[in-house]
Amino acid sequence: MNELLRAIKQKLADMKKIENTGFSDQAKAAEYFQDKEILLEEMAKALETVATTSTEQVEQLEKTVKSLREELKGQAANPRELTQKELYYKLGRGIAAVSRGSKSILAELGYTPTTGTENWTNPKDVNWVMGKGWITQRATAGDPMGDMSTADHFLIHPAYETELVGIAEKNSVMMPLVDSVPMTTASVIVPIEEDVDVNFEWLTPYGEEIPEVEQPKIEKVEIKALTCAGYVRFYDEFEEDSFIDLGKLFVKKFIGSYAKEFDKQCLVANNAPFTGALRTNRAINYTIKGNTIKDLTWEDFNNAVYKVPAEERKNCCWFLHETIVNHVCNLKDANGNPIVRRPMEKMPGVIDLYPYHECHVMPQFSDIGANTPLAVFVNPQRISHRNRKGIELKRFDGTSESLKFGTKALRFRKRDGFELVIPKNHMVVLKTKSS
Repeated sequence: MNELLRAIKQKLADMKKIENTGFSDQAKAAEYFQDKEILLEEMAKALETVATTSTEQVEQLEKTVKSLREELKGQAANPRELTQKELYYKLGRGIAAVSRGSKSILAELGYTPTTGTENWTNPKDVNWVMGKGWITQRATAGDPMGDMSTADHFLIHPAYETELVGIAEKNSVMMPLVDSVPMTTASVIVPIEEDVDVNFEWLTPYGEEIPEVEQPKIEKVEIKALTCAGYVRFYDEFEEDSFIDLGKLFVKKFIGSYAKEFDKQCLVANNAPFTGALRTNRAINYTIKGNTIKDLTWEDFNNAVYKVPAEERKNCCWFLHETIVNHVCNLKDANGNPIVRRPMEKMPGVIDLYPYHECHVMPQFSDIGANTPLAVFVNPQRISHRNRKGIELKRFDGTSESLKFGTKALRFRKRDGFELVIPKNHMVVLKTKSS
């Protein structure tokens, strides 16, 4: 029992150091403080199980939990704004600490060690104790966490991860559009439903028999979270220069590569490792009359959309490269009117009444030959993204490049899953005719 109380005391001591990290918007702040509230709730439940022999000690801990809850409410109601310069500084300081192995600084910044294996550490389960190092809360209190003293893989502070993904979203076409949900397990099972909306059934009057409703057989798909990695290279001197510049370099590299890879997996990936909307075998392939893009006509767009059921079609959009859009702007309908309306303030661009989005990962004008897909018409909410929390950092410098030129590499890893959760023939891929 004393061990349980010591573990709770340690958690409360760490909670008292709640870092007023700062947030760029209210949604991110709410998510962060909700996690802290859940942690306090877990401690409160643990205190309820403690024997009455320690009543005075338990009452003091309960008062501490209550005061921290009030403090959290105040911070959640008025979160401090995180400026861009502060984010750069804190990330840069963390990167330098990862490179130098400064464990105390990493603990101060809210970074946590991980083993680098498939199962990453949960930041909620690890605390830094001066003189003892990293301590796991799920083991017996006081036990070191394996060989964490020599760990060189670290997960960044969850609040910084949220900010990084939020910045990347502004550079991605698909991130704001798809169905994106956090996941805590290695995989999830998702049903493929015919209708996006819920169908209501009216009950019979009182006293009458309630007829049985035949339930259609629902297809299911498994979404697995896989790990992607990227590298940021810099020189020794740059590490000693400015934390802000180092953080800015990492943010720039991360958001550019992650946003591009996100769009690629959603749209054009061909089993690499996921399959995007343009490459799926669940779509209707609508072939234009010619084998070059110059044979594309207004009728092709008009006929293609009507291949999709009406209930599904109302939520669909066109996705195509900007050079294709530029060519389509020259097409006119039967009345001689252009079929493209460019985006205006608070109004999306449309192709023949349906919204479109330009995406640079799609095939461009010069790449379109015979039997080549050039556009996809799909409901983006049918693209399911699962975000398994955590961004891991690791330093690499034992390379010939490092020896010759003094360069270092910072590897970052993130886990995501993508899947097209759509019934067959509920989307269209527009392509040229084979020669």
